[in-house]
Amino acid sequence: MMFSKVDAAKYPFIKLASKLVEDFDQRLGLEVIASPGSDVLKRSVERIREAVYVKSTSFFREDLDVEVLSYPLALLIVKAVGDSRLFNLYAEAEKNRVFLNMLSESSSKVVALARDGFDWEVLEDGGKLKLKFNNYLEVAPALLDPHWKLVNRSLRYGYVEVSKRELARLIAEAFRSKILKRIEELDLSTVPGFLKPTVDMVRNEVLSALPKADINYEVSEFRPSALPPCIAQLLKDAEEGKNIPHMARFTLATFLISIGKRPEEVLEVFRRLPDFDEAKTLYHLRHVAGEIGSRTKYVPPSCATLRTFGLCVSPDDVCSKVRHPLAYYKLKLRRIQHGGKGKNAVS
Repeated sequence: MMFSKVDAAKYPFIKLASKLVEDFDQRLGLEVIASPGSDVLKRSVERIREAVYVKSTSFFREDLDVEVLSYPLALLIVKAVGDSRLFNLYAEAEKNRVFLNMLSESSSKVVALARDGFDWEVLEDGGKLKLKFNNYLEVAPALLDPHWKLVNRSLRYGYVEVSKRELARLIAEAFRSKILKRIEELDLSTVPGFLKPTVDMVRNEVLSALPKADINYEVSEFRPSALPPCIAQLLKDAEEGKNIPHMARFTLATFLISIGKRPEEVLEVFRRLPDFDEAKTLYHLRHVAGEIGSRTKYVPPSCATLRTFGLCVSPDDVCSKVRHPLAYYKLKLRRIQHGGKGKNAVS
């Protein structure tokens, strides 16, 4: 199968993507590609922000060259930031993107991606897909669900039978491992001096946004009257079917899950959105709930981050006493339960 530039932009692990990056580098050089203010540099930073705040990078269709080049530059910036939490977050986000993209591809296309990107032996046999067992074992042990154990699979003549979705999941996981290996191998001496301000900016923003180990705001009661103004507005926008941005969706999803809603319940909140896709949305929700993927349960962004993204709306007197929307919710619940006489502060 012949791949296009669109494929190279969507799937950075295929050979065409590497060739395009190499060609651009030889013709222009990193100094031009990543020059301050360039579209490639802006998109690279955007990818990193998406990884931290949305847990999946988007697909920038407007300029495929920018999209292709922004991936390796983002890896370089991530390595220069130097925090292993960001390494893993970024790899997980790119993994999520390619997996979701592959769900809408044909089986033949997914097979071609496996062959081209990872040199896997995959057979298409009467509508069934079969992956060489040694290729399967390159990835499957990292997937903790017993479903992936070789003893629970159909193995015949050295091939493991997989569905298109399963093959896409394996490819995405192999891509995640490839990203982490690539980040580890990157030589920081190749980071040009003019990138330092960008690296410092990303480090300051991203590291302050990463969840702290001691955050424990979780509660298990849903009380609409206790919702912070920002969440109430996002919930209203979703129920009205407005096309809310990715950061807003992530904030609303993680908040509702943190106060006891199951991914399947939150799915119904997003059903009215104009670009709703049930399979993709449920995958994202289960991911942020910690049911799949890294098994990390994500919390909503802090108030400071929400202000940065323009999502802090109509702050009230309680907002001035807290630094996190879940802290607001806990304080408001306490006030409701005590007839408005609860404590006046939550840290």
